[in-house]
Amino acid sequence: MAVKPIITIPNKLLEDPTEKVGKITDYIKDIAEDLLDTVLKADDPEGAGLSANQIGVNKRMCVVRNFYEDPKLGNVNSEDIILINPKVISHSNDTEIDWEGCLSVPDVYGKVPRFKKIKIKAKDINGDTIRLTASGYFARVIQHELDHLDGILFAERVEGKTITESEFNSLFA
Repeated sequence: MAVKPIITIPNKLLEDPTEKVGKITDYIKDIAEDLLDTVLKADDPEGAGLSANQIGVNKRMCVVRNFYEDPKLGNVNSEDIILINPKVISHSNDTEIDWEGCLSVPDVYGKVPRFKKIKIKAKDINGDTIRLTASGYFARVIQHELDHLDGILFAERVEGKTITESEFNSLFA
């Protein structure tokens, strides 16, 4: 469909919990396409996920990207998954703290604790129930996006101080 502008702080849409999606209509399918188009266009920094409220739509849906290395070619690809009305149904007791950033909170990075492993239940774009088990970075991405759907920004979960993008990039130079 279209690449949409990404809403950034301060914007009330990012603070409010999103509304549950009812019937999966053409409108909902259009939002899903907009989410995919928009997250795929984000490249500085690259987007790992995007929630509907980040493009101005108050619906409980998001796209999450499961990155993986192609063993034959050695390049990184992604499986991009639309989640409608996602909900964590279980999680590990173990957590890990790692760096996060957000397309809606530009130039800010911080360390956030997240569950190492989660199981979620959601609907896909066809209205079918899906269940996913995710660990590591993919679990972090999903938890980050579900926080968005609940009106929580990653910066609210940061432990310690935040740093700028240039400081973050220098850590990995």
